[in-house]
Amino acid sequence: MKKRKFTVLALVLSFAFILAACGNNKPNDTNSSEDPNASSQASESQEASNTEEKYPAGYTLRVGMNCGAAPFNWTQDDDSYNGYPIDGTQQFVAGYDVEMARRICDANGWKLQVIKTDWDGMIPGVVSGKLDCCISTLGVTKERLQSVDFSHYYWNNGCVMVVRKDSKYANATSLQDFDGAKVTSELVSIWMPLVDQIPNVDKQPGLSDMSQLLVGVSSGKLDAIITGLTEAQSGCMSNPDLTYVTFEEGKGFDVELSALCAAIPIQKGNTELIEKCNKVIDTLSDQDRLDIMTKALNSQPLSDGSDAEAIQASETESYNDEH
Repeated sequence: MKKRKFTVLALVLSFAFILAACGNNKPNDTNSSEDPNASSQASESQEASNTEEKYPAGYTLRVGMNCGAAPFNWTQDDDSYNGYPIDGTQQFVAGYDVEMARRICDANGWKLQVIKTDWDGMIPGVVSGKLDCCISTLGVTKERLQSVDFSHYYWNNGCVMVVRKDSKYANATSLQDFDGAKVTSELVSIWMPLVDQIPNVDKQPGLSDMSQLLVGVSSGKLDAIITGLTEAQSGCMSNPDLTYVTFEEGKGFDVELSALCAAIPIQKGNTELIEKCNKVIDTLSDQDRLDIMTKALNSQPLSDGSDAEAIQASETESYNDEH
């Protein structure tokens, strides 16, 4: 247990460096002077005429969640680690996203309904009204902003590549080192389009579950996957044969910082729900978020915890040196 706590402490120290990466907590603050949510703001006058509260105390908030992306959310067979029932199943989901959903619902007096949703069904589910929102570490992109609005950021992340420790890619320092490599990522994620930025990449089909991606790298079927720093550190805790590669500025992926910051997609023009979610998110300090993530990392299922603290301590030191 002491070893595992030491590991989590090392991870959390590295997260402190990326929490401020997106700066302001609002998704609207991008490098562009254009406000990507301008269309929804223009409709506020229309929404103001409707004074009826759509989300009163006792409302059941329908939340889409992948339920397979530790430490943000993972599926388990009981309610340990503050697990919450997955609608329509006998299983439970736990993790960082679950804690955020609980806090939002508790603060507003709502009931929580977690609906397991594939990545490619999240935005359509919100647009159609099947879901009130998704709390599943979705990045804010201009493409997604065409379909939905977003809450303020509730977690900031970084972009890395996961590889086998004994592979030639473990010492990579730029995307050029992955020339011709077999690479993929999660379907309908912000990471998948980044695969095409690798020179002469042997692009592989995307997969819907992080565990499948990690197995692909471990087995050698994949040379690397692209994912967030948090997911990578979590995956390496569960798979000691894996490590992750970071890049200096100008040698890695061209990706907007806002895409690395998780926020909650909500139906366009639904200012009431956005404001209620933002009110809770804005009360959380960086330390609060780190505490929630520490709890998630301590709780996530590990396939093999042997030497985990040594693996993560060395990787965290490397990451901090480069940043």
